[in-house]
Amino acid sequence: MKVGIIRNPVSGGRSARKSWLRARAELENCFGAIEEHETIAGQTARIASGLCDRGFDLIIAVGGDGTIGDVVDGILSSRRPQTSFSFIPSGTGCDFARNFNLPEDPRELVRTIASAPVRQIDSGWLRCEADNGDIVERHFANIASLGVSGNIVRSVNRARRGGVLPGPLRFLIHSVREILRYRPPSVRLIIDGEEVFSGPVTVIAVANGGWFGGGMHVAPSADLADGLFDVAVLGGAPTLGVLGLLRKIYSAGHVSDPLVSFHQARTVEVLPVGEGSALIDADGEAPGRIAARFEIRPSALHLKI
Repeated sequence: MKVGIIRNPVSGGRSARKSWLRARAELENCFGAIEEHETIAGQTARIASGLCDRGFDLIIAVGGDGTIGDVVDGILSSRRPQTSFSFIPSGTGCDFARNFNLPEDPRELVRTIASAPVRQIDSGWLRCEADNGDIVERHFANIASLGVSGNIVRSVNRARRGGVLPGPLRFLIHSVREILRYRPPSVRLIIDGEEVFSGPVTVIAVANGGWFGGGMHVAPSADLADGLFDVAVLGGAPTLGVLGLLRKIYSAGHVSDPLVSFHQARTVEVLPVGEGSALIDADGEAPGRIAARFEIRPSALHLKI
């Protein structure tokens, strides 16, 4: 088996570096020679596509949600989208990993990857407007969202370098700060061709997996292989109400809150109303803003874990 590694060298700090050295030794023990590449800002998806096009059988992302999302985008945009994908989590959020019961020991995780069968799970695809006005298209593995979550992700990413706080605490601090600053724009939400919401919005989460934001269980019914998004909608709630919900989301206590509604969808469109706009995040990265379209791609990703 021809195995390629794409690793974020700064993800997770010094402890992640030590874990990676143990994992790498086990990868060579299980798979033989491997080809390792480091992530490059704006080029990681291209690196993954290149490995697929060169005939690699398995691409393993080593990093956080941003690295995972970029590698998935590269695989599914390549000439060989059937190339198998796996991951070794490290990083600020690692929310995609929460969808799986993974061993914490890096060597045991590698052995799990080596022995696992390949299974097919869904991925998401989105099209939106970049900050420079260009149209952006990309795949995502876990969750894309918009509203205050887009502001939070940008704030976290700006502060990431040199940060000493653990990832979940960092997300929480930035979440509180951005919620206090946020002014909800008005949007139209169209699900499978039918308008289901129109008005001020705090967050819309288009979920393939269940967690985002460093451990927030925003979509507890999400299933990576059901061919559907779970869409969570929080309208223009008062700031104190949003802060109260923030605490509940970690334990999925928000599902019974009347401020939140849930939908299932194959396609989602979000359109601005008037002058307002909303920022988008996808797998912890910041592709752009609305107007946006999201589509589920059933069984698109060949996962080995």
